[in-house]
Amino acid sequence: MSINKVGLSITETSGKKSLSIYIHIPFCGSKCAYCSFVSVVGSPEDKKRYFAALLTEISIQSKKYREFYSVSSIYIGGGTPSCMDYYLIRDLLSNIYKNFAVKNSAEITIELNPNTVDKTKIREYILSGVNRFSIGLQSTSSKILKAMGRTHTVEDYEELVGIIKDYGIKNISTDIIIGYPGQKLVDVKDTIDYLISLEIPHISVYMLSVEEGTRLKKLVDNGSVGLPDEDLVIQMYNEVYDRLSDEGYTRYEFSNFSLPTFESFHNRVYWNRKDYLGMGLAAHSYIDGTRFANTENIIEYARELETNKTLPVSMSKTLSDDEKKEEMIMLSLRTKDGFDINEYKRLFNENFLAKKKEKLTMLITEGYMLLTPENRLVCTDKGFLVLNRIVLDLID
Repeated sequence: MSINKVGLSITETSGKKSLSIYIHIPFCGSKCAYCSFVSVVGSPEDKKRYFAALLTEISIQSKKYREFYSVSSIYIGGGTPSCMDYYLIRDLLSNIYKNFAVKNSAEITIELNPNTVDKTKIREYILSGVNRFSIGLQSTSSKILKAMGRTHTVEDYEELVGIIKDYGIKNISTDIIIGYPGQKLVDVKDTIDYLISLEIPHISVYMLSVEEGTRLKKLVDNGSVGLPDEDLVIQMYNEVYDRLSDEGYTRYEFSNFSLPTFESFHNRVYWNRKDYLGMGLAAHSYIDGTRFANTENIIEYARELETNKTLPVSMSKTLSDDEKKEEMIMLSLRTKDGFDINEYKRLFNENFLAKKKEKLTMLITEGYMLLTPENRLVCTDKGFLVLNRIVLDLID
């Protein structure tokens, strides 16, 4: 089954810079044990007020950027965007199309939780322009899902994938977590084999990070649960990498694997330090070398936009050259393309190879990095496992 998008005004543009848009929807049905993102359950009135404020922010920001930028990707994340009524997402995208010049070829992604959507929602998302779906599975182990506080089942996930494919959409991404308390190597193997069997073309694999303020942090601190040891987590990651590589997936960034043509354009914007505009509660942006972020207080967010008609920015920082250099090293080395020495020279008028000669010689000699014929530094499989150490060595 396939459907045609209707009622959209999407403009192909030329001569403008590329911009990606991130929209944060902070509402969830419940809070997962490990989640540190800015999210709330929220009443119907809270949601109505939030969306009204968000549309105001879109209108204000468009006046600053529409003339100079065309939109190459839109990512609706959260929270759980799919827990909202579908017409709110439809109206949100419609407002973006009206206020920004969005390319016909734009990648438009929405995050889904498996038990928060049905055929009607998926159909309406597609009619609204969505062409990529990112689903939070996390694990195929019912025991681990329960421990995480996830409310869906594997059956819910498989049903959702079937609905999306029935509408002719192949561009599906799935998130999983490794290193969760109680998780075994076989759990990770089963999850990866399951996703391969469903022909999921993009898989994001996140090593658990225990964050302050989460239920999981309290459980770890009081000894109720124990974390897997580091060697086991590395085994889990290597199992993922080996299995997916055997099936034709490419690790295009440390946590992201895809089949050919299914890399996420939006993800690559972050790693390549291209311009992106975040709108919504706690949303972050990077434009022309300046990073800025909205308030994390939902009441303040709505008040600033409703009453004052001003942007609820709580932080803004123009990066120094040293900070830009550090970010370029830290972000680019996470990718398969690695660190572009020629680009570094163009941007900062410095010879990186000469500047870091001793450290690079050691890293290359010991098999952690390679220097490609294209004059790029890339991490080897061995290097990816100690990526943080390599980054610290090179920005020191």
